[in-house]
Amino acid sequence: MKSLLCTLICLILVAANTHTCYSRTVLSESTGEPVIYASVGVINRNLGTVTDTLGNFSLKIPTEFINDSIRISSVGYLPRTFAVKDINSIPDTIFLADDIIMLSEVVVKPQRIKHKTAGRKGAGGFIYIEIEGNRAAGQGLATPLKVKDRAWLKELGFTIMTEGRPLSKMKFRVNVYRKEDNGYILQNFKPIYFDYDKSRLVNGLFIYKFPEEIMLDEGDYYVELEFLENFSNEYFIMRSKPLTGQTRYRYACQSDWETMPFGAPIYIEYDSAE
Repeated sequence: MKSLLCTLICLILVAANTHTCYSRTVLSESTGEPVIYASVGVINRNLGTVTDTLGNFSLKIPTEFINDSIRISSVGYLPRTFAVKDINSIPDTIFLADDIIMLSEVVVKPQRIKHKTAGRKGAGGFIYIEIEGNRAAGQGLATPLKVKDRAWLKELGFTIMTEGRPLSKMKFRVNVYRKEDNGYILQNFKPIYFDYDKSRLVNGLFIYKFPEEIMLDEGDYYVELEFLENFSNEYFIMRSKPLTGQTRYRYACQSDWETMPFGAPIYIEYDSAE
């Protein structure tokens, strides 16, 4: 009996120590202001989150990630990386140094341009995304975009299922990644945020028009819709075209991209130089 009791206690202790929760605050080194919606995650692992409006974050890290690293990054700041095993020695407040934000080059559009769409505006399938609370913070869906000469992004949209109780409000960020030798790298453009509200849906379609056109040079890109903040505990179902393998998905803000077996649930409208 005593042996069994000791075994149970050991099992409870092991279970209790499988995750360790770390909470920190991320501030700007130059201004001391909170770095809002900074990406925080274990590199190449499906584990991450974003900071809140006060720069705070909490992250539960499994003990098996002890030899991995945590990266904290945000557009306009130099990223910082810490070893998970050293995180207890990291101060409660983490400062990020400023980086230079790329300004869109002013280029006169050629007379011969073609209006194009990447992805689909509507389809018969659907994707269920669990975003109750802020579980999906830092996750993202992306549509591949191949630019032959130059392109100017104009509009992003997606269609959701309106049956039942559709998502009411959500904050998103648009990120642009370009293919480089070491993978797809986030472009250091000025951050693009927008709020989704179901009152703006038209037949289930939500449209966001970029306030300024974003110019992309020749290359292969992912245009990502990143989930940041859910304002209510509701589900989110996006329509897509099934079994076409065009969607890229990140389970966490610092994880690898994966290809999902369904069509891109978001579309991008852009002008292409011909």
